Parts: sequence; structure tokens; C-alpha cells
Amino acid sequence: MYKRITALLLAALMLLGLCACGASSAGTPAVTAAPEETQTGTAPAEQPSDDADAISAEEMAALGDKYYHGDGAEVDLEEARSWYLKAGEAGYGLAYLWLGDTYYFPSDEWKDYGKAFEYYSKAAEAGSPDAMGNMGVLYASGYGVEQDYLQAAQWYEKAIDAGCAWAARNLGNFYLDGRPGIEPDEEKGLALLNKSVEMGFTGSYIFLGNYYNYRKHDYENAEAYYLKAAEAGNEQALLSLGNMFLYSAEDYDKAEEYLIKAAEAGIADARVRLGDLYNGFFGSAKRDYAKAIEWYTASMEADPPDPYGVYHLAGMYYYGSGVERDYEKAFELYSRSAEIYEESYPNDGFLPNVLDMLEEMYRTGRGVEQDTAKADELHEMSESLKNSN
Repeated sequence: MYKRITALLLAALMLLGLCACGASSAGTPAVTAAPEETQTGTAPAEQPSDDADAISAEEMAALGDKYYHGDGAEVDLEEARSWYLKAGEAGYGLAYLWLGDTYYFPSDEWKDYGKAFEYYSKAAEAGSPDAMGNMGVLYASGYGVEQDYLQAAQWYEKAIDAGCAWAARNLGNFYLDGRPGIEPDEEKGLALLNKSVEMGFTGSYIFLGNYYNYRKHDYENAEAYYLKAAEAGNEQALLSLGNMFLYSAEDYDKAEEYLIKAAEAGIADARVRLGDLYNGFFGSAKRDYAKAIEWYTASMEADPPDPYGVYHLAGMYYYGSGVERDYEKAFELYSRSAEIYEESYPNDGFLPNVLDMLEEMYRTGRGVEQDTAKADELHEMSESLKNSN
């Protein structure tokens, strides 16, 4: 449960992310902002002894990994921290980076941003490009230290100079959007994003795609960068392509092509978008109710199921779109959609729409025994959610 978390930043341009620029301890994936950038060291053939007097600092760090990841031992965060600290104090400065990770990434019970800042500082002093970038993240977010974008930018610059590619992506985003004390400079921002790619951080392709898609409405360049992201292993870029041609470029043939590829790659949201496309939400050219039912059903079978897709599948049975009208089936599906929203997305702004349909069915007795009291209850729930949102 305490394994290092990796995250790929997709959608709007974001600045937060901790990642590795190349260093990793034995058998330990370095922290990274993109799965394709994860690097894994070679674990020693035998686990080192737990006798601190008989092993090297690097072996102490390997023991930290052993207890942090549960590799040949029970996960023990305190024991992992102890070994990482010993390794750092024994002169292996890079161990402070991983010690900082044990305070940055765990659940709230074990998280301590102040400690993360302390140990990332030590690792940065020892010359770790990762730690330098992480210091930029902490200053940018205000985690463990007072928020200071100028300090963040300075740390990102140090990290870039030390060879950390993802730091160029983060600093590029600063200049694209501007930050307090940092004037927007699109030319500089784009140069930094491209530099991060040249340095080997392919995760920046998605940001370049977003830039040309959302800011410049240059769909040709956006498509080129999204495709590079997909070729580099970021399958979410296929969804970005599908959505771009669906909502912005309005090229439904290309939207269909990329959404099918995304769905086949296991991207759940693509199934719902295909359902919408075939349901006729974007005009009649691609309307195919049988395919809409197929893709909405696939979204319901995803893990976790998509409540929006279930809602529209219910609507097809309620209105008899491409299928024989079946109020009982519609009620069953609307109820399932509400359950998923309440269990997993209780604050989602779409939930009131589901409750409104259930209210109508209870009030009219369609698909369920008429129950005015239940309808009134659902109405109150829906209005409360609408007001809170």
C-alpha cells in the first residue's frame, strides 16, 4: 500500500508531479510523472544483511526498498524510513530522495510534507536532479513550505540543468499560463515543453497536444502531438484525439476512428463517447442505436461501471430508441446509475438528472409501483444537490 505512486497528467495543463530523471536504487522504480519513463534498477541476487555494521550505504538503501515495497518482507514503513535514513547518514545522499518519498506519497496517516521537504532538500544538496525537481513541486504547491512560484521556478531550472526532463515540462507550464511573479511567455513555455521532449520526457507530447487543441485550435498540430503521445505509450491520448474531433473539430469520422481505438485500448470513457456518437447526440450522420446500446452496455460492464453510460442506456429503454420500450428495464438501469453515482461520485453534478428520471417514474408509476412520497423524496434530494453545486 506504500508503493510509490506514479501519475500521468492528461487533460488541462498542470504543474504538479514528482518524477525521476534517471536514478533509482537497487530493485526500486524511480518516482516518475509518466509510466513510460519509469526506470527499474537491478536487484541484488541476495538480500543484504540487516546488520548495519556489515553492509554498505547502498545496501542499506536496498533494505529500505525491501521494507517499503514488501519485496521479500512485510511492508513496514517505519523500518523502510529507518534504513533510508541510515543510508543517507552513511553518505549515500540519494537515499534521502527515497526517504522523502515515504513522507510525500503515503496515505494521510503517514504523510508529512514538512519531512518530505526536509529530506528532498538533503537529496538536492547531494546532487539529485529528482530531488531538485521535487523541491520545485513543493514550492509550487505550498506543501511543507510557504508557496513561492519564483523559488519553484529556480528549483526547476536547477533540475533541468542537472538533466531532469520533466522539470522542463513543469517550468514550461509556468510560462504558458503565468504564475504570481512570472509573466506569461508562450514562446518560452513552448520551448521548454519541446526541450523536455528532446531530453526524453515523452509525457510532454500530451501537453503540446492540449496547447494546440485548446489554445490555438490548431487541430492538425494537436493531432500530430497526440499521436506522438499515443505512440509513446500514452493511450489516453487516443481519447483526447477522439474528444477533439467530436467536440471541437467536428470531424465525426475521425472521432469514431480514434474513440474505437481508445475503447479497444481499454479507455472506459471512450465507450460512453461512442455511445453518445451512435445515439445521435452529434447529429444523425453516425446514428446507430444498436451500436449505441452495445457501447453503453460496455461502459456498464467496465470496472468501475460508468454511471453516465448506464443513464443513457436506461434512456434508450425508456424512450424506445432502437429497442422495444421497456419501463421496468429503464427503471432498473436508472436505479443502477444512481447507485453508482452515490457510491463513487456523490458530488457529481449529473446525479440530479438521474434522480429526476427516477422521480418521474415513481410519480407516474412507469416501470415501478406508483409512490408519490418516494417521488417527493427524490425531488428534494435532487434540488438539494442542484443548490449545493
